[in-house]
Amino acid sequence: MRIGVDIDGVLNRRQEFILEYGSKYCLETGRGHLQDPNALHFGDMYGWTKPERDDFWDHYGWLQMYVLPAQLCASEVIKKLKADGHEIWIVTGRNNGDRRVLEMPEHETWDVVTRRWLQNNEIYFDEFGFNHQNKGQFCRDNQIDVMIEDDPGYLETFDEQTKVFIFNQPYNRNATTPNCERVFGWYDIYNKIRELEK
Repeated sequence: MRIGVDIDGVLNRRQEFILEYGSKYCLETGRGHLQDPNALHFGDMYGWTKPERDDFWDHYGWLQMYVLPAQLCASEVIKKLKADGHEIWIVTGRNNGDRRVLEMPEHETWDVVTRRWLQNNEIYFDEFGFNHQNKGQFCRDNQIDVMIEDDPGYLETFDEQTKVFIFNQPYNRNATTPNCERVFGWYDIYNKIRELEK
């Protein structure tokens, strides 16, 4: 099978990062407080204005992009999936026009930064799909059999052609899409893909 894998909230620890460092930012700056831990966008979690949200990202975004490790077992499960004969496609909405962080070298693009993080975390992939705002269409065009996604906005773009595993997060608990199933970690994904093969 051809398996699509999102990055933010699926491969990385986006939610943990935002909860910890968002609260730290509130303490350090006196700006906002945790209001809705289940919100998708970190500004909404803390009631921040756009300038406050941007300031947080400028100062702490590099931790998510450079330092914090991948989800538990992501690397080993992806390697197992590859060994089982599956193709792994990274499918992300990140793009080179995204807001930069202060620690980001001037000559580097998000494409370069993202690929390096994947390499540093030993995340294997056959193909890299960058800057895809309509992931459902991308999966249809590239015959992706299974897509692992967390963002409710992207979930709306899928139809029944692609099996969607919704990577469980507080902000997507009510999300659904045709042909979807909720997953709770990387070995849960592995077990469910094995079931699909039967």
